[in-house]
Amino acid sequence: MDLAQFTPATWIGASLALVVAAGIVYVGISYLVAPTATAKGFGFTSAITPETTPWQHIKGPRDIVSGLVVVAMLVCFGPAAAAVILLVEALIPIGDALMIIRNNGRLAIALGVHASTAAVMIVAAVLLFL
Repeated sequence: MDLAQFTPATWIGASLALVVAAGIVYVGISYLVAPTATAKGFGFTSAITPETTPWQHIKGPRDIVSGLVVVAMLVCFGPAAAAVILLVEALIPIGDALMIIRNNGRLAIALGVHASTAAVMIVAAVLLFL
C-alpha cells in the first residue's frame, strides 16, 4: 500500500471502510457462534426454525469473507480498488433491505441497519476515490 495515494478524504474513507469491514466480519462470526440469536436482529419477522439454521451457518463465512475482501483490496491494491469493491458489495445490504421489505419484515431494521450500511459504504467509496 502506497500511503502517498492517501489524501485526508481518503483516510476518512479508509476508516469508514475498515469500520464496515470489521462490522460485517463480526456479524459473520456471530452467525457461526450464535446463528439463531443473530438472525433475530436481521429484520425478518418469521420464526427461526431448525430447518432455517443451516442457512444461517452459510451466511457466517460469506459475511466474514465480504469484510476481509475490503481489507485485502485496501491493503494490497489501494484506495481505488477498495472503493470499487465497496460499491459492488453495497448491493448486498441493499438487497437485504429490499428482501426484508418485500417479505413484510421490520422496516426500521431494513432502513436503519441495511440501507444505512449501504449508504456508509457508498460514502466511503466516494471518499476513497478522492
